[in-house]
This record gives sequence, structure tokens and C-alpha cells, in this order.
Amino acid sequence: MGYNPLSLLLHWFTVLWVVVMWVAGVLISRWDDAPDAVYDLHVTVGVLGLAFIVYRIVRRILRGFAEANPGHAGWERWLARAVQWVFLAALSVSIITGVIKTFLGTSTQYFLWGAEVPKIGRVRLGEAGEWIETLHEIAAYTLFFALILHVGGALKHVVFDRDGTLMRILKPSSPGK
Repeated sequence: MGYNPLSLLLHWFTVLWVVVMWVAGVLISRWDDAPDAVYDLHVTVGVLGLAFIVYRIVRRILRGFAEANPGHAGWERWLARAVQWVFLAALSVSIITGVIKTFLGTSTQYFLWGAEVPKIGRVRLGEAGEWIETLHEIAAYTLFFALILHVGGALKHVVFDRDGTLMRILKPSSPGK
């Protein structure tokens, strides 16, 4: 059994969201004088995708994951499930820390179209702000590491095993998780 059409849509939306957010985030953290547009892209995509990503996380926790293929080795099933949980945890931490930084921090953030992001409040986070920034970065690198494992596993099933595992996320099934 695979995933239903809504789960597939949310999966591929999340893939696109994570790629854009991660690339913009790396540019921001590595480029001392990154253009404002890179910051604005990160904030805009983050805020606009927030509801979809939170919905996906909650939905996946409530519905569970598709059953693992019993034909796969025990370590493969365990690793696949562990990577799925790492994804959910790292996404959650990224979102929580991003929301705190964007809506509560003292710095002014802008959308791509130039409008200022409204603040819920302006809190001087002080040392906690550094912790929040560090957690945000750790979550981003954790997502990247999990992505490498996830894509590597998918490629293993396509190239070496040729067992149709990839079709679970490409072709909707009904019923599905």
C-alpha cells in the first residue's frame, strides 16, 4: 500500500519548499553580504508554506505512515521509518524556530513584494536568540542529512533492487496513507 493523492501532493510540495528554504538559508548563512532578495525569499516561502507544512506534519502523525514492504530487510524498514521521523522532527523544529525569529524577533523582515512581515510582538531574545538560531541551523542540516539518506534509499531501490518501491510516492493508491 502506498499513499493517497493528497499525501503525494503534500510530499512533493514539501520537497519543493525544503529545497527553496534550504538553498536560501545556506546562501544567507554563508554569504556575508547576501542580497535582501535572498532573505526575503526565505521569509516569504517560509511564511506562505507554513500552513501546508504544519498540516502535513500533523496529518502524518495522526494517520501514520504507509506500511513498510515486508520484503525489505529489517534494517531497511527500521532506517526508512527513522528517517521519516527525523524529517518530521527537523521540519517541526525548523518551523518553530523560524516562526519565533520572524514574528517575535526584533529585526525587521520583509516579503519579496516589499511589505514588512507583521510582528506578533517584539521580544529581545538575547542569548535565547542565539540558541534559537543554532537550533534553526541544526534542524536545516538534519533535514539535509535525512534527505541524503532518503534519496539514497530511493535510488538503491530503483537501481539495485528494482522492486517498485519508488512508485509508492509517484503513483497514488487508494486506500492509502
